[in-house]
Amino acid sequence: MIRIFLLLSALLALASCTNRKTSSTAVSSATEAATTAADQAIYGTYTGTLPAADAPGIAVTLTLFDDGNYTRRSEYLERDAIFDEWGRFTIETDRLTLYPDEDEADDCYRIENNRLRLLDSEQQPITGKLAEYYVLTRK
Repeated sequence: MIRIFLLLSALLALASCTNRKTSSTAVSSATEAATTAADQAIYGTYTGTLPAADAPGIAVTLTLFDDGNYTRRSEYLERDAIFDEWGRFTIETDRLTLYPDEDEADDCYRIENNRLRLLDSEQQPITGKLAEYYVLTRK
């Protein structure tokens, strides 16, 4: 009788562990799906005119591709200066970082609802009178 009780207890313990693993896997899969959906929402083209020190502005077009690459075109208004750039990007929480070179990060943006807000060198939102002009909007 004791052997049957021990055998049933062992089986119940094993079954309970298996159910926990399944729940953990289900939660993990749901988290991955949510992350993938959030990442996919960022892909696309963003445009805006950023302030410039020596020109009326810089017309920027930033395109984020689902393979982790980007292109950015910066056109200085009322000048003959256009710069095309490409590289890779990363997304961490609500921050997008551009890497035009292999290792060195360039600009960082805060991800907002269909917008990207350019961050300063300390990865903080730019403040002041022109703060609202440091935004790219999804097309």
